[in-house]
Amino acid sequence: MGFFKSARELNKQAKEMSRTWDVGAQLADAQASMAAANQMMAQQTAAAGIAATGLEATATVAAVRQGAAMVNFQPMVEIDLTVVAPGGPPYAATVSQFVQQVHLARLQPGATLRVKVDPANPQSIWIDFFAA
Repeated sequence: MGFFKSARELNKQAKEMSRTWDVGAQLADAQASMAAANQMMAQQTAAAGIAATGLEATATVAAVRQGAAMVNFQPMVEIDLTVVAPGGPPYAATVSQFVQQVHLARLQPGATLRVKVDPANPQSIWIDFFAA
């Protein structure tokens, strides 16, 4: 008898949940997440292009924040940088980039990193974690 009582309780709870379930809100959340993912992928594609064609520069880490995503246990982080490109004054920029777990320790405020900068858009920056 205990099994059937538990099954009735579970059925009752399921019906209550389905009454309060807001499908529209769930769909809106899913669409917002997909839009954010599309934007993030576009940024990563642009960063890959900068890695191949960008100007070499150095940057000093000013601050680091956790981003909104994680892919394959690699967190998205937002990094505030002071960038020094050849032939120009230092400027501030913020980069959102996936970072492998082994490189997270390098993102301490005050650390100097090698970066590549898009000559057409100096705010587009790719951090080269593999540079010596």
